[in-house]
Amino acid sequence: MSDNIQIAIPDRAEISPLTRLPKDTLNAWKTDLSEWTLPGVFRARIDQITQAIPRRIFFGQGGLAFLRDAWIASRLVSALPSDMVRLVSSDRPDFEIQTNERIEQFEATEADMEGRRRGDEPDDLLPRPDPVENWRARFEAIPAAIDRVVAKKLKKNYSPEVSLAIYVNLGCYGAYVEEGLPILRDHTAPAKTNFKRVFVLWEGCLYKLWEDGKPEFEKWSYIHSEDF
Repeated sequence: MSDNIQIAIPDRAEISPLTRLPKDTLNAWKTDLSEWTLPGVFRARIDQITQAIPRRIFFGQGGLAFLRDAWIASRLVSALPSDMVRLVSSDRPDFEIQTNERIEQFEATEADMEGRRRGDEPDDLLPRPDPVENWRARFEAIPAAIDRVVAKKLKKNYSPEVSLAIYVNLGCYGAYVEEGLPILRDHTAPAKTNFKRVFVLWEGCLYKLWEDGKPEFEKWSYIHSEDF
């Protein structure tokens, strides 16, 4: 990708007084992320952008969904064998990956607690108490969260060659993975005939659950050491 906006927003302190990101900056980022890019470079670029944006802006300002799509794309290509990745400038699908000169298209979505207002959550990185009861509450919210996003995607007319990537933003520190995998499979099943492949990103791993309408399980980690 080009380097012309490499330091457009270099650190969180500089943009904290802002209430909105300028439209020109968003357009430049979108153009940058829509170019074919090596997976590692793409991941570093989206991390550089998103880590510099305060939560109240990232989740409160409209027009930033493409950054969340790019984050999902960056993690997916960190897990799957891929040569290049880019966002798609049209409304859908959201991104494409290239592997051995073959291009695959993906629609991205995020499953989370209903009614969660992340822009109102603390913007610092200080550790906070997170009792096990909260872990369980997040885990038990997963079925309904997946149902909501799958239902929305099924209302749209996608090419049968498009795959679906669902980021489940309901982490439980790995406590319920074995219990959770059948839930992921069962609640993504309605999408199996509408999408080429169905993936879920959860607890630092990418899971392939469906391919060509049939159950197909594979697992890859997308965590890097710098994530900690």
